[in-house]
Amino acid sequence: MKANGPVPMDEEDIEPWLHLFDRLDVTLMSVAGPEAQRIFRALGPQRRANARQRLLHERRRLILEMQSMGVCPIEEGARLASGLPCEGTLDTHYELLAQAFARCAPIAQRLGKLALREWLLGRAHMHRQHALFLLT
Repeated sequence: MKANGPVPMDEEDIEPWLHLFDRLDVTLMSVAGPEAQRIFRALGPQRRANARQRLLHERRRLILEMQSMGVCPIEEGARLASGLPCEGTLDTHYELLAQAFARCAPIAQRLGKLALREWLLGRAHMHRQHALFLLT
């Protein structure tokens, strides 16, 4: 009889996590760009700093979660060469980030990490709302 433990990660499950990590880095770079500076300045003096801090917090948590699953997401900046485009509008970056978070949620559920699944879905929803807000 087989013991019920954590479900091991399949090789194809690793790529969405690495993609999410890369997408988070690309979004962080876009928040630092001139378009973001113009947009956030119009929304208030702390909006840009708050957005950046939120993304950095998500990045730290994602690193911890990925490491707990045996996935090493970084060699400080080495992964960004994976070919994700850095150009695009700020709302597009947030929408793509939302999609990347949502893509990892079913994997977290299959692995039995329900709190992680809820966090991923919450981040996906929040980033999708942020993208919609930036469109207006």
